[in-house]
Amino acid sequence: MAPQLGGQGISTLLERASVLATRILSSSASKTTAMEAGSTIKPYTIGLVGVDTELDNIIRSVLLGTLGTLVIAFLLIRLQQLAKGHMRHLLAIHANKRQQTYFARNHSIWWPWVKRHVIYAPLLRKRHNREIRLSSTVSVGTVPTRFQTALLSLYVLSNLAYCMILDYSVANKYAILAELRGRSGVLAVANIVPLMLLAGRNNPLIAMLQVSFDTYNLLHRWMGRIVVIESVVHTAAWMASQVASDQWDSVWAKMSAPYMLWGGVGVTASVLMGILSPSAVRHAFYETFLTIHILLAIATAVGIYLHCSIGNLPPLPYVKVAVAFWIADRLFRFFRILQHSFSRRGWTDAEIVVLPGDACRVTLRLAGRIHIKPGTHAYLRFARLNIWESHPFSIAWSEEYAIPPVSTSSTVEKIEAIKEVDLRKAPTGTSVSFVIHAQAGLTRRLLNFATAHKCGGLCTPTLFEGPYAGHHSLDSYGHTVLFAGSSGITYQIPYIRRLIDGSEDGTVATRRIILIWVIREIEHLQWVDPWMRTLLRMSGRSGIFHPKIFVTKPKSGLENAGTSDALQIFCGRPNIAQVLNEEVKQQVGAMCVTVCGPGGLADDVRSAVRNVQYLGSVDFIEESFTW
Repeated sequence: MAPQLGGQGISTLLERASVLATRILSSSASKTTAMEAGSTIKPYTIGLVGVDTELDNIIRSVLLGTLGTLVIAFLLIRLQQLAKGHMRHLLAIHANKRQQTYFARNHSIWWPWVKRHVIYAPLLRKRHNREIRLSSTVSVGTVPTRFQTALLSLYVLSNLAYCMILDYSVANKYAILAELRGRSGVLAVANIVPLMLLAGRNNPLIAMLQVSFDTYNLLHRWMGRIVVIESVVHTAAWMASQVASDQWDSVWAKMSAPYMLWGGVGVTASVLMGILSPSAVRHAFYETFLTIHILLAIATAVGIYLHCSIGNLPPLPYVKVAVAFWIADRLFRFFRILQHSFSRRGWTDAEIVVLPGDACRVTLRLAGRIHIKPGTHAYLRFARLNIWESHPFSIAWSEEYAIPPVSTSSTVEKIEAIKEVDLRKAPTGTSVSFVIHAQAGLTRRLLNFATAHKCGGLCTPTLFEGPYAGHHSLDSYGHTVLFAGSSGITYQIPYIRRLIDGSEDGTVATRRIILIWVIREIEHLQWVDPWMRTLLRMSGRSGIFHPKIFVTKPKSGLENAGTSDALQIFCGRPNIAQVLNEEVKQQVGAMCVTVCGPGGLADDVRSAVRNVQYLGSVDFIEESFTW
């Protein structure tokens, strides 16, 4: 019997059919929407779809062009300063103290203010080169100057702004991600060019702009951080689109392609460099850090190069330029080592003499003659310690030696043969000497090695890479005040020697040289005793050299400490502000204050120099090795 459907039953049936149809249509619409969404995302996960290559090229040109403009601006300023110094040098060479009065005064209202509040000023109050330590073994680095901070801020903010210049009017957000992916990738590669250039010891900008390698190293570290961040943004923008298009499984499938695999290698290596680069890690494990850093840098360069090459991407030429900078620097380093460390007689031998106070004097007789300027340093590699490990040391003394005509098998015999050859009748080479104060790592191992083999002088094959720096000249200054702490005296001695020589032969304007050397124990005088005696003897007639030694922790009386009556020795630390104020009161011509030593000493000298900027023409030079 057929069921009887009333009006209410038919109404209920129609409602259920309507609900079912609605659900079916809704499900179909959802699938259609998902398919359409997938089709609008996937094109932006591959190739250059959505990437604004034209704008990317413009922004890349603006970035590199801005850096180039800054270099040119600094070069023009430096040329103006060199021209001013050269003119002062020519006019003051034969001028007496009274005639140099003009150069002792400031002839500008704004320049002393700029030097005091911008160029020489730390970021905050006083601390700049004194390390910020969390403990005796953990250091988090140093504080930049205000000028360095301004440059770094402009660089970081400009990169941020370039990454944010996107077409936000596009409805599809994945198109914006594609544009961000292209922009961040282009900027990362563009920044690698100056990154590699500034990392090199043979960076031509060091001599052109007379800016220390230490400053370039600071810029290098910050550029590296920006490259890492932009590389991560580049990867994250692609990954977000890829996951939205085909889920996470597709990410790993895509990474198996060579183009993507090598890109992943480059990004992973750069991220690892960023993780291992904080100051605390560098200082705690520097030798290990440096080796890993170089290997990761090579992996990054290879990965990025192959990523751009296989994908035929526009930034490829810039990768080639960056790699060329790195290879060129390594080749120049290798050439320097070959030139000065090898000859027909074999390796260059270092004669090591143990000195009191955890130090040793290292003397190398190089393969040929070389001009050593004041303020230069060299990297040494000791074959019997670790040939792959090199550290910079200031060249304290240099002189010519006679190259023996015959070769001997024993290194000790080589040294004795060199000493017996007449300098006037034989070809000559250059002998360079260093004073190395043992701290940790290589310097400590060197001292332990020399102490264990102590027999009047240890000879060991050594590679010499240098000389580097030496771009500052003090010849045009009538008055120089040189501060040194501990082994920092090795930086100042060549300047003193040059100025005394120049004063005797009438080639420098210097009429007064003040040396303030701060040492912990009186025995440290023996580090430079033969050279100090020579300097005092050289300046005996002119009387322009006035050394003052401050012993902070004397163990006994100072009755037999001096090497000469002209050498003044004091107990305790110097009052640097008082010393500098007294020198300004009797200033002769333009004054230059230089410092090389511990960070605390350097910061005290910097502060004192800033405070006398309005009292006279006083310039400041700081030599430091931070890493």
